[in-house]
Amino acid sequence: MAVELAKSGDEWGLTLSGVVDIFDAAALQAAAQEACGSSAPGVIVVRLGSLEAVDTASTQVLLALKRDLGGGGQRIRFEAIPDRVARYWSVGGLADLLCP
Repeated sequence: MAVELAKSGDEWGLTLSGVVDIFDAAALQAAAQEACGSSAPGVIVVRLGSLEAVDTASTQVLLALKRDLGGGGQRIRFEAIPDRVARYWSVGGLADLLCP
């Protein structure tokens, strides 16, 4: 599965793997809403170590998740961003927003 959500204590883990594109954006959006709608998670960790590629639709969902969490005082942390994904976000001018 390209999008997996798991909860451990007050932390949600959102793992993306393979190619996450427009066909996965709805599943990613649902997972993001579930994590955001929970009783104020301390942090959402987005694990990208197995991610091969991401498209603009899924990137928009991640940007919205970051915006929504920041507005509610919650935190998001991106882990293990593959170089090719970081370059893709950099070309789009999004690296400062998504890459730590």
